[in-house]
Amino acid sequence: MKQLMKTLATAALAASVALPMAAADYTMRLSHGDNENNPTHKGALKFEELVEKYSDGRIDVQIFPSNQLGSEQEVAQALRMGSIESEILYTGNLVPLAPSVGVMMLPYAFTSNEEAHAAMDALTGPLNERLPKEAGVRALGFFEKGFRVLTNGEREVTSLEDLQGLKIRVSKNNIAIETFKSWGLDPIPMAWSEVFPALQQGVIDGQENPYTTAISSKFYEVQKYISEVHYLIWSGPIIVSERFYQGLPEDLQEALDKAGREAADYERAVSAEETEAAKKELVELGMVLTGAPVDEEKWQSAAKGLWPQFAPDIGGAEWLEEATQIMNDAIASK
Repeated sequence: MKQLMKTLATAALAASVALPMAAADYTMRLSHGDNENNPTHKGALKFEELVEKYSDGRIDVQIFPSNQLGSEQEVAQALRMGSIESEILYTGNLVPLAPSVGVMMLPYAFTSNEEAHAAMDALTGPLNERLPKEAGVRALGFFEKGFRVLTNGEREVTSLEDLQGLKIRVSKNNIAIETFKSWGLDPIPMAWSEVFPALQQGVIDGQENPYTTAISSKFYEVQKYISEVHYLIWSGPIIVSERFYQGLPEDLQEALDKAGREAADYERAVSAEETEAAKKELVELGMVLTGAPVDEEKWQSAAKGLWPQFAPDIGGAEWLEEATQIMNDAIASK
């Protein structure tokens, strides 16, 4: 009898081990456009880990890097319809669908990473009163990859005077275009895929992107100088389909909110480390880092003077005033 009981117990244990893990209650596909070495992807992995932890495995996050599910704007449209659940995308690519998030792109809204983080965190709640209506999405947290610094292959740019005459590529974004015009340039909007060959061929003299992009895109092969203009930080929200979010029980909504905040903090730390590493590597590769322009207050004055004209593109004058106050209060409290 003892042998029989032992045999049955062993069989029961083996059967329990062989059983598959219980399937998650929800599947959450997370799209982003960067490769797997980028801070965005590392932040996505942390978000996956935290969501599955805080939901007790009831939400299964599946990450799709390098735009596998479509371009950033295509995926954002799919989130609106609820056919894809979540995405990390550049704020500028969300603005056409959700104009209110454009306050994050106001030139010189903040001039340090710490100021940017305070403003992003303070604006997340108020934005989530607007984004579901505008684009059918909500933000769980904002990633950042550092300020967009100016590179060029012609000369050191330490003042507005040095900038004059340079052919600078900017993204196809009205705020970026008008900002560079305020500095006396005729900027050249250009698709990202065309930038490197245009630099190689001399069609443009320079461009503006974070330090880490200068490494990953090998701009050191065709550019010599970097100037630290602090007019715009690269920001990118983790957005979730409002349809998906509202279909979750309250405890799982809270799990997503918490995971989003903590993943954003993690990604920002990773980004800071990689930005410093990129700066050192670029110097080793022969680039000249000139720091901030000596007359950056002139750059700021010209660019910030444009804010009122951007109001119609970013949710209206009333929202611009409200958001500006929120950002200023958050920055002042740091």
